[in-house]
Amino acid sequence: MKTNIFNRLVILSVLTISLAACSDSFLDLKDPNKSSEADFWKNEADAQAALATVYSPIRGQMYGYFGAFTGWHNQNARADDTFTLLDDSETWKVANFIYTSQTGRIDDDFESLYQCIQRANVYRENIDNVPGMTDEKKRELKAEATFLRGLAYFFLVINWGEVPLHETSITEPEEAYVNSSSEEKIWELIIGDFKYAKEYLPITREKEEAGRVTRGAAIAYLGKAYVYTENFVDAEKELSIIMTAPYEYDLVNNPSDNFSEYEELNKESIFELVYANFGDGSWGSEESTSTMGMVLPNFIGPPATDGWFKVMPTASLIDEFTTELRPAGADTKFDKRMYSSFYFKYSDYDDVKLDEIWYGEQTFDSLWISTDTKRTVGGAPNFSQIEGKPGRFLYKKYTNWWSTDKKGNSMYEMKNQQNNYRVMRFAEVLLLHAEACIKNGNIGGATTDLHRIRDRAGLARKTWANTDDLMEEVKKTKVA
Repeated sequence: MKTNIFNRLVILSVLTISLAACSDSFLDLKDPNKSSEADFWKNEADAQAALATVYSPIRGQMYGYFGAFTGWHNQNARADDTFTLLDDSETWKVANFIYTSQTGRIDDDFESLYQCIQRANVYRENIDNVPGMTDEKKRELKAEATFLRGLAYFFLVINWGEVPLHETSITEPEEAYVNSSSEEKIWELIIGDFKYAKEYLPITREKEEAGRVTRGAAIAYLGKAYVYTENFVDAEKELSIIMTAPYEYDLVNNPSDNFSEYEELNKESIFELVYANFGDGSWGSEESTSTMGMVLPNFIGPPATDGWFKVMPTASLIDEFTTELRPAGADTKFDKRMYSSFYFKYSDYDDVKLDEIWYGEQTFDSLWISTDTKRTVGGAPNFSQIEGKPGRFLYKKYTNWWSTDKKGNSMYEMKNQQNNYRVMRFAEVLLLHAEACIKNGNIGGATTDLHRIRDRAGLARKTWANTDDLMEEVKKTKVA
């Protein structure tokens, strides 16, 4: 297969250089409003500004890999825990929920990852020549770009398998057309990039650099890459590193803290994308006025909150959560994570927890009633009955559930767009480590990891008879 990953936005500077090569012409004048390779990379400020562009294709609020309109839905619509509502928007149905190589929205994700790779390669090739910087700082910034390149290829290979491999920047359009490389070759680059990043990234960041990747993120993704490639010995070894000092990662007591704008960059966060209510509300990806906020709540929130309500939890996901109850005397009936993941009416199921009011005045009934039309157009999950009553559940995670604003999930209420998106949490590290331990026969290590997860969820401790039972627990726990 040959794939065109030539991106006009990424190599505009390269084209500028190509045009400048015709230096004999009096028409070759420098545009004072645009930077070129010749007048960039002059100092550390330039280097820091360039690095921000490497994050952008992954972070983009609408069209990045985790973008609300493309990436997030392309990932989650294919999972077995998200039910996509087929409403009257034909564009939405075709573009986001039918996963074929022809769909434009999928192409957006593919293209954005190669934007990241191109920019990372350009960065790696220029950072060593920036004057006025120490070698240590250059290595640190190069490691940051290298991590992002590895991360982009990680996302590519787990979604598409064999893809084109570019270890250097594209300087001519024809260089973008290359055969796909084997998955083995892609994984080799990914692991090498994460290893390099691990060596030179800082363990912690100053407040003004919060959100930029750290050594912990590199180690976590290196361990995850080893799990994906079934190198479980090295996976267990790497993931164990960030479970002890000098790393201070841990589970937060309240699972909801992982989804609130008030508890960002907490001790459970290993890598998160930082958003803020800045811009003019436009959907552009990288214009200076584009919205810089987190707009995912608009797509998930129920209509009563001015959300577009595109997805619901599946019946199987709810079944996983409600199969096991908490011990008698607990302050909730179900797994504590249910109350941060879903809206539901607690009293429907004889819960000891009192019903809540959201968005200042919304009961669960009012939220549910507002979804009636959306649920009847294209079908909805057939939830199991609980305590003899019909199951009624909406997604709460990734909405602005803490807001007192009736329009708390409206895309056009920019004050509600400040929440960060958590990409990698310590909970995932524990589950990856548990899986590696199981494959390596380390039953004690896996049991300890799973008990940490279950303790936070408020569930009783268990004894697993064998490694198969342990793996089933890992699979079950990962959905939450």
